[in-house]
Amino acid sequence: MAAAVATAINKVTSVSASLVRFGHGIKCYPDVQNFQRPEKQMTLYLKESCPFSRKVREAFSELDLDATIKPCPIEGTRFRPELKSIGGKEQVPFLIDPNTNAQMYESEDVIKYVFNKYGPGESKIPMMFKDGYISTGTSRASTLLRSLPWHGLFQYKGDDKTSLKTLVPKKIDDEAHETDVIHPPVPKKIVLYSYEGSPHCRFVREALDSLEIPYDVQNLAHGSMKREAFKKMTGKEQFPYLMDHNSNRGMFESEKIVQYLYDTYPPLKVPRGLKSQDLKQ
Repeated sequence: MAAAVATAINKVTSVSASLVRFGHGIKCYPDVQNFQRPEKQMTLYLKESCPFSRKVREAFSELDLDATIKPCPIEGTRFRPELKSIGGKEQVPFLIDPNTNAQMYESEDVIKYVFNKYGPGESKIPMMFKDGYISTGTSRASTLLRSLPWHGLFQYKGDDKTSLKTLVPKKIDDEAHETDVIHPPVPKKIVLYSYEGSPHCRFVREALDSLEIPYDVQNLAHGSMKREAFKKMTGKEQFPYLMDHNSNRGMFESEKIVQYLYDTYPPLKVPRGLKSQDLKQ
């Protein structure tokens, strides 16, 4: 009974997190096929639970743009140092566009940039993507609905296996400040086919964020030009779909994907200060 209730709450809050954003990130912008497309893939440093990162993800989804995602949860150690070395501070969202060598913080600046460069122009930016009480307030409400630590808020420290039924780790490490983690290598690409407004895709992004797993997101919101090719590749139009080129495995269903990620890429918990080279001695 408890597991069923937890599962129901998890799903309801994920659906609600999409509803409070009035469905943004579900459908591509009209005439998206006429917009300029980047030759090289952009990189985004994001935090799943960040309300400003959410606006950027919604904009990318509606403009049918793909990106390499480098997750930066609270206490994250994999990409936060890298972000600081590039931009000077651990602030998300942060965009790198290798097509123009543009680099920038601030969600409003990132959204203006992609709408001008790869969209209909900043005059067409929806009100819900701009800074404002309603826009930011609803995005914060979406964060509040998914505010448990395993919803992409914190780095997962490998303290227990995830629960298949609740899609979350059974517990969160109560010694967060006494331990560090060493992440398993991810030498080949992991690709997530999804779209921002999907409640089920959110489960997978939260897991990728907590585990600090880098991945390429292929956005396929309704109206995406890439949906036909995706259907030919997989046989159906269902999301999320994860392709892990490290194991040559592809899979549908958020529950299976989340379980796979926690089973395949669990971080090694070590005493704070111990480095990976120390483990080889």
